[in-house]
Amino acid sequence: MLMKLSDLSQLSGLLTPEQTAALEKERSLRASRRKIGEGQEVRVFIDRKARRGKSVTVISGLHLSSEMRDKLGKDLKQLVSAGGTVYQDTIELQGDHTVRVTEYLKEQSFRVKNK
Repeated sequence: MLMKLSDLSQLSGLLTPEQTAALEKERSLRASRRKIGEGQEVRVFIDRKARRGKSVTVISGLHLSSEMRDKLGKDLKQLVSAGGTVYQDTIELQGDHTVRVTEYLKEQSFRVKNK
């Protein structure tokens, strides 16, 4: 069955009811996923002490499991394209990235306080 579409709004008519239900279920599942932060308060600040003048963005006050903390650290390092380290309840990123990190953490439903 070959059908010519005049616009994309008719595209949904090509799906079977099962496919439509599966797409709707996937869409609702994606919308209901928990955010990583869930209102947790964190501090984002720049540290230059004992670093020979180099700036380091520090995210402290994270109370996450080690897996979640490592994933968040990896995501932040990729976001700002910089190196960094994750330990205990702190993530350090090389360079001054407070603005981008703060925006990302707010998207993940953290409550961010800047020093």
